[in-house]
Amino acid sequence: MQTFKIALTLILALIFQMLLPKHFRIFQFVDLPLLVTIYLSLMRSPLLGMGAGAVSGIGSDIISGSLVLGVNGFSKTLIGYVVSKASVNFPLENPLTRLGIVALASVCNTIFVIGLNLMLDQPIQNVGDWGDFLKALGLQTIGDSLASVVLFMILNKVFPETGEAKRMAIKKRHYG
Repeated sequence: MQTFKIALTLILALIFQMLLPKHFRIFQFVDLPLLVTIYLSLMRSPLLGMGAGAVSGIGSDIISGSLVLGVNGFSKTLIGYVVSKASVNFPLENPLTRLGIVALASVCNTIFVIGLNLMLDQPIQNVGDWGDFLKALGLQTIGDSLASVVLFMILNKVFPETGEAKRMAIKKRHYG
């Protein structure tokens, strides 16, 4: 059942990522597959984080119509792995900490995607110079951070067992 919910969540994130920016301009600055990858990576399983990142990244490449498949896949796989390893080694249950993780992951994802596209001589939309790059970086970080607050509340309802796992992890950390 858990695997089905994870697969369905990733598919829905990709579908909404494909549809919402066309109808609502604000969603151009929200990367729903990245946010789902971060949420799943915070479940303390590096394999789950990497798998979710790979699926959501390759899916993002496909729905964006990118000429090169794998740029988002590489970026989100790396972010999924790093976030999940960090969640194993550090206490990341605090909502403010998670907001910081989302902002940092969003910055890293934007830098990786733009950097990899520049290395591969691929055209980058809306990024002509450093000013455009910094504007895109800031708007993407703000959009992802704000969207993560709502999305993580919804995903906490979808995955209630992660809430129990968090409470147990906190209990283990504080009481041995």
